[in-house]
Amino acid sequence: MSDKKLDAPAFHRRAKRLMDAWKAESDGPDSLLVIHGKTAPDVYNKTIAIHLWLFGYEFSDTILLFTKDKIHITTQRKKAKILQPLQDAENAVPLEITVISKDPAPENQQAYEKALATLKASGPAVGTIASEEPSSKIVAEWNTVYSGSQSEFTSRDIGPLVSDTLAVKEESEIKHTKAAATAGALLMQDYFVDEMAKIFDEEEKVTNRVLAERVEGALASKAVEKRLKAKVPDVDMIEWGSLPSVQSGGKYALALDAQSNTDALHAGTVVCSLNMRYFMYSASVSRTFMIDPTPEQEKNYAFLMELQRLLVTWLQPGEAMGDVYERATAHVREHRPDLIDNFGADCGFVTGFELSDSVNVLAAGNKRKLEAGMAVVARVQLEGLTNAKATDARARTYAYQLADTVVVGAEGAAVAASCIKKPNDVSFFFNDDDEPAKAEPTRAKAASAGSAKARGGAARAPTTRTSAILPSKFRSDEREDESSVRQRREHQKELLSRLQADGQRRFAGEAGTDGEEARTVRRFESYKRETAIPREARSGRIIVDERADTVVLPIYGMAVPFHISTIKSASKSDEGEYVYLRLNLVSPGQGVGKKDAAQDDNGGASFVRSLTFRSTDVARMAEIHHGITGLKRDQAKREAEKAQLADIVEQDRLVQVAGQRPQRLGDVFMRPLAEGKRFPAALEIHSNGLRYMAAGRSGGTPVDILFNNIRHLFFQPCDKELLVLIHVNLRNPIILGKKKIQDIQFYREASDAAFDETGNRRRRIRYGDEDEIEAEQEELRRRRQLNKEFEDFATRIVDASNHDVELDKPFRNIAFTGVPARANVLLQPTVECLVHLSDAPFFVLTVADVELVHLERVQFGLKNFDMVFVFRDFKRTPVHVNTVPMKQLDDIKEWLDSVNLAFTEGPVNLNWSQIMKTVNKDPAGFYEDGGWAFLALDSDAEDDGSEEEESEFSMSEDELAESESEGSDDGSVAGTESDESEGDYDDESESGEDWDELEAKAKAYDDKRPRTGDPPVESAPAKRARKR
Repeated sequence: MSDKKLDAPAFHRRAKRLMDAWKAESDGPDSLLVIHGKTAPDVYNKTIAIHLWLFGYEFSDTILLFTKDKIHITTQRKKAKILQPLQDAENAVPLEITVISKDPAPENQQAYEKALATLKASGPAVGTIASEEPSSKIVAEWNTVYSGSQSEFTSRDIGPLVSDTLAVKEESEIKHTKAAATAGALLMQDYFVDEMAKIFDEEEKVTNRVLAERVEGALASKAVEKRLKAKVPDVDMIEWGSLPSVQSGGKYALALDAQSNTDALHAGTVVCSLNMRYFMYSASVSRTFMIDPTPEQEKNYAFLMELQRLLVTWLQPGEAMGDVYERATAHVREHRPDLIDNFGADCGFVTGFELSDSVNVLAAGNKRKLEAGMAVVARVQLEGLTNAKATDARARTYAYQLADTVVVGAEGAAVAASCIKKPNDVSFFFNDDDEPAKAEPTRAKAASAGSAKARGGAARAPTTRTSAILPSKFRSDEREDESSVRQRREHQKELLSRLQADGQRRFAGEAGTDGEEARTVRRFESYKRETAIPREARSGRIIVDERADTVVLPIYGMAVPFHISTIKSASKSDEGEYVYLRLNLVSPGQGVGKKDAAQDDNGGASFVRSLTFRSTDVARMAEIHHGITGLKRDQAKREAEKAQLADIVEQDRLVQVAGQRPQRLGDVFMRPLAEGKRFPAALEIHSNGLRYMAAGRSGGTPVDILFNNIRHLFFQPCDKELLVLIHVNLRNPIILGKKKIQDIQFYREASDAAFDETGNRRRRIRYGDEDEIEAEQEELRRRRQLNKEFEDFATRIVDASNHDVELDKPFRNIAFTGVPARANVLLQPTVECLVHLSDAPFFVLTVADVELVHLERVQFGLKNFDMVFVFRDFKRTPVHVNTVPMKQLDDIKEWLDSVNLAFTEGPVNLNWSQIMKTVNKDPAGFYEDGGWAFLALDSDAEDDGSEEEESEFSMSEDELAESESEGSDDGSVAGTESDESEGDYDDESESGEDWDELEAKAKAYDDKRPRTGDPPVESAPAKRARKR
């Protein structure tokens, strides 16, 4: 304890604040007496809060006595030594320290009598914390002395005074509160959500308490510690304020001290609350997670989330705490009166050293006012809700709770740390159509947390249906579908209007281009001096100088050099005894392709467009033509390589792990190949990147990938695939061999051919289905092992990068087919992208880069439609995904809507090159004219009147009766040659024929029909019979 150093200026500053607040009370006590005995390690009360606030530490067996002009501290010798520097500080509050012994001694009696005399001199009113009763040997000695004079004093409760003083925090205290909130948010969204999803995915039998204990233990894990180090200065000072609380299955207690029960975790509504401390300052976060929510549950949650948003805006300095609760209650009563009985009894509380301040609570009747510097847990609750559609008894009752730590500032309140909250982040959906044995939950964050968060705004969770068979035949379910479509339309309207406003803001006052780079005539220098021209050119001959990439031509007896870049083409023709060589030169205004449409910055210059030379030396002219053609070919190749390397950014050097062996994933293959032959090698994790030592005949070529160049990292399991892989999408391409590479993939085959199986002996003994069943089980086990090995390695990559790289995983159950390049492939959404990783060419499209998605050829009667992704960078060419099955249209719309992507649709294909050229020419004018509204004429965003499609055909009652009579007449007309026989058959059958008669008639009928090989019999024209 001797190594503790106190912050003397902070002590005196805060002690003066407490004493000033005490003196400002009109009927305050004459002295303040705070006695601290011994308490359990996990107990926090107002006495401990005073010690931590003043000293930064907790001093047990210590008596603090505040008089109007001095502070008297009675404590043991070691503690007195630590407190001694407080007496020597500048601008200090007068401080007197009295030393007592640890064990009962005569000097202790004298110290207590001295403190008692000071109390009597101050006055009869003594301020104590009424709710607390300290206990220890030292406290017992003091009580013995004090009890003799207790009748001379009257006690006053100073609990409210302490609460009000400690509620307003300094800047350093606010930082500690924000750090505690950050730790809670990270554990909630980076650990609890993944762990809960994993439990539901693997159908693990886990109780609420076991899951809470796992979350508690996560704070000690290295993976979580690495994530916290990136956001919190001192990770060692993070601790739990109370045990995590996980509640599900219809039993919910939304009190702050609620404990997790031992019931099994239920896939319905899960409420999780995490209370953290950082340097003893508390913060709280609480979230509700919904599994397969009904529209009514989604509606209730959206209302609660909006109410909490309003609650934060109401937390203004000077606002009475009770008035804030009354405003929240009034809002519920006005907009959702059906929920007023379910609304919580308070809307939060002030937090600090005590997790919950019992005095400063946002509850009815509390007249205390909010002040700048307060940390408030803004909490909204709905209890005792009923799900009438639930088939499971445990899902029939549910509750919602949202809580965040909010810091009240001079201009309003702000959330201390953001945490997932939107419906698409906290909703899970099970899809049992594809795999009844194993349901796969898909968090709608996959539809963004990452991407939806990047784009902003609220999003709805997708309800994906992959079967053509309707899940229900009830009209109530159809109304739910109509409601979801209506919500999607409203959301799309909001997204399009947001795009319009964002576009007007981005391009306000910006001059556009025509989408093409301005081309000018490039200047080339073949020779620096005239003497550098080859001597052979002086003889008036055509010289092809490969060293200078120049063709020297004789013009009027002079050797004129032409750089090969100025020669557009060369042609040779034979006419009689002469050979003609024509050279076409690059010049502006030729009206040819874009490549040669150069413009000159000197308007008065003259250009030579072509030169023709004639000679009788056929061999010489052929040699010259061949040389010019080869030179032009080499120059075009160099230009192509230069253009390919234009966007190559030089990477930093890979820092290898020193002193230990790097983590490895062995026997993996890489795509694309570094060399012509395929060899397995190991993928290694180093300090700032990855290294793959591609094996080959030349020994090995290392391929280094730095963490700061990885934009997306994907893991795709081998479920329903032949490969298990880790895919890396780069920010800047790298050169592999001689090719520019944007995507690199490391994989291992999951097929039987990739494994050495020796089961011949067992097959000789066992026959039949047993071997086949065993082989299937072995393959499943092998695939699970591969998935676990690759996913664990991908997780280690994320940890090594300090989470600068995030792991993404495709969601196969919401995938759809399409043609992004040459073949029809399976496109799978991820949290941030739309990908195809199974075959080359790979397809990786980042959702955050997309401005708009247009669906083409959406019309009745077509089996397929096309998708066009327009990027926010209008200079990028839109990406087309063609031939998407029409039956997946609704699922794709749901996915696009869930990731906050605005989409439109139309019946025909559009000329996107011309559209983007128009947009780039004047982006500001484009948005002033309505932006993308011209695409939304036939889309969900505009088609409000098509909710109930009705036929345009109408018929009067008279016409209907006439058509029915005609229909009955037409129904009696016979149209075959066997009308008469059939008529007889029908009449006789009505009287009841036995089986023998029916068989005889059938045989007679078969005899009349022509047999195979008989000549066709021409049938007589059918007679039409009509009823009279």
